[in-house]
Amino acid sequence: MTRVMTTRTLRRLGWIVIALLLAGCNSKPPSVAVPAGFNLSGEWVLLPDASDAGPTGLNLRARGGMLRLIAQDFPVLRATRLSIEQGGDSMGISYDGTDYRDVSWGARKRGFWEVQTGWVEGQLVIISKAEDADARETFALTPDGGQLAVHIQVEAGGESLAVTRTFTKI
Repeated sequence: MTRVMTTRTLRRLGWIVIALLLAGCNSKPPSVAVPAGFNLSGEWVLLPDASDAGPTGLNLRARGGMLRLIAQDFPVLRATRLSIEQGGDSMGISYDGTDYRDVSWGARKRGFWEVQTGWVEGQLVIISKAEDADARETFALTPDGGQLAVHIQVEAGGESLAVTRTFTKI
């Protein structure tokens, strides 16, 4: 039986290829200079039809305990609404009005994560590394700035998770 690739599957495959290329080619830290016109400030709402379903506690538990614990540090995996304030050296993100995260450009320590934040080829990249886990969040704006795709890739305890969430500006 021949399997037809859907647009969502092709998009997901494209994100995975981009992430692998960036990971393999990126030996220097991301740039902390904000590209002209890159501003995430505003209210964003999830486009469910253009997004992967966020993982649930139940399906994460089935995949492995470590991944379930790590995924809690990335509220964008389950968020349906983002409120973002971006400045020259950082941004604040409110996820569904409950979780809040400060993100500063450059290298920082966040809990047990070593975090490196900046831009690679016009996309905001947050690289988080811990002793036994790695994560990469990529924020890509459409050329008109009206949509934001957030690709999250997490590896922990021999398990991996890759999810793309797409938001529209309201």
